[in-house]
Amino acid sequence: MKKLSLLIIFNIIAYIATAQEPFKNNEGLIITPEKGEMSMGFDAVPFLKFVGNLIHSDNDSPNSNFTAQNPLTITSNYMLKDNVAFRSKIRLGLGVVKTDTLVARIGSTNPNETVSNETKVNTSNITLGGGLQKWRGKGRVRGFYGGEILFSIGTEKTTFTYGNPMSSENQSTRTKSITPGNTFNFHLKGFIGVEYFFAAKSSLSAEFGWGPQLQTRSRSKVETESWNGVNATSETQEGGKSSSFIFDNDNAGGSLNLNFYF
Repeated sequence: MKKLSLLIIFNIIAYIATAQEPFKNNEGLIITPEKGEMSMGFDAVPFLKFVGNLIHSDNDSPNSNFTAQNPLTITSNYMLKDNVAFRSKIRLGLGVVKTDTLVARIGSTNPNETVSNETKVNTSNITLGGGLQKWRGKGRVRGFYGGEILFSIGTEKTTFTYGNPMSSENQSTRTKSITPGNTFNFHLKGFIGVEYFFAAKSSLSAEFGWGPQLQTRSRSKVETESWNGVNATSETQEGGKSSSFIFDNDNAGGSLNLNFYF
């Protein structure tokens, strides 16, 4: 009985070892990811369209917004084991856009004298996420599943600076700043998908996710200034805020990603 138990245990260990063995092509190269490797993922659709356009003699060039599910977000897997990875997503977007417009100086006797009005737009888009992904199967086609948490924050503010100060000669009410409201998104999801390794360390994958998602937007603000007969005064008007809670598939249209491991 003891010998039989040892034989069963040995066979189980041998089976697990065989099941987790990396897949090799005809040249003996390992094409599936291995422990310690990393990956980068991109939306594959623009590249497939580019190939199709080449076949049909169109002139469109390839472009990508990184991933279809999370636009402009960098995605990566770090292989903890040959079949288990820590997957991460990050986007750190900060932007400032300034525009100057020349206008006539109010009160000047020189019709060609001008001053500058400036419009400045400050934006930020930050996404952070992490989770675990595990593969099943053998050969070039493998299924995967796992879970992840995503946080994202978006801000925007437009500020107007005027070259002509408010005065008895310049009494028109004008906008000083516009803030449409900051956005916050929390997403907890499980996912399932399939990955096809068409070459060494290169694959196409598709996945669907499902879980709760909370989205909020803070109150919008519009600041204006006007002339009260003595000096300039400011006033701020606030708009409504909103929130939504969704428990649904996060990718009803599907996506196809191109992945490279190194």
